Amino acid sequence: MSEIKIIYADVEQELAKLQTAVQALDPSMPSSVGENNVLDVVDRLNQLNQQMNQMVEAYQALLLKNEEDTRQSIETMKQADQNVSSQINSK
Repeated sequence: MSEIKIIYADVEQELAKLQTAVQALDPSMPSSVGENNVLDVVDRLNQLNQQMNQMVEAYQALLLKNEEDTRQSIETMKQADQNVSSQINSK
């Protein structure tokens, strides 16, 4: 029979590191390069920078959601472990 061992403190510590790194991510790219310039390439660069900002912000939100979902899963596993342990100890 296989056994899954989870060291909850280690998981919590790594999730905290992930959350800190994600929150420290600065997605801001310049969105007004060459304001008085009429070149199409400058307009395109500004559009790309704006899209990059949106993409990084979406990625950041996704990482934070995954981190929260993982915390909830770990908490559920911890509660299940405690329930099984208490049932075993009560017999």
